[in-house]
Amino acid sequence: MAKVNASVSVPAPPDRTWATAADLSRFGEWLSLHEGWRGPVPVELTEGVDLTSVVTVMGLRNRVRWRIERYAPPTGLTISGRGVGGVRIALDLAVRADGADRSTVSIDAEVTGRPVFGPIGIAIGRAVRADLRRSVAALAALV
Repeated sequence: MAKVNASVSVPAPPDRTWATAADLSRFGEWLSLHEGWRGPVPVELTEGVDLTSVVTVMGLRNRVRWRIERYAPPTGLTISGRGVGGVRIALDLAVRADGADRSTVSIDAEVTGRPVFGPIGIAIGRAVRADLRRSVAALAALV
């Protein structure tokens, strides 16, 4: 099991930060784990919506079927998914105000399932942590 998080201060108000961070069609611009959606991405998001994407960690690709578990604009989005081989992934995105014209974005990720136990789980945790750090930095630059 790998449980990691990353956060960054963004030089933009929360509503603008949220508009970019929660736009699933823009995940490929900043979320380094996200290789691409497989199928249409709904314009309007709601809890219970299912999506499919390809996630890449340590050069390994996995098709993941996601479900939007929580959609609480403009502060939170939680998606969880199941990939090939029993891998489970959960991503929790949070945006909060940090003064008048700044915001903080945090992403918590949890990767579980039989394939991520033992030493490989530690390596996956390190890789996902590095990916999330790059991702939040890219998001801050994009907003």
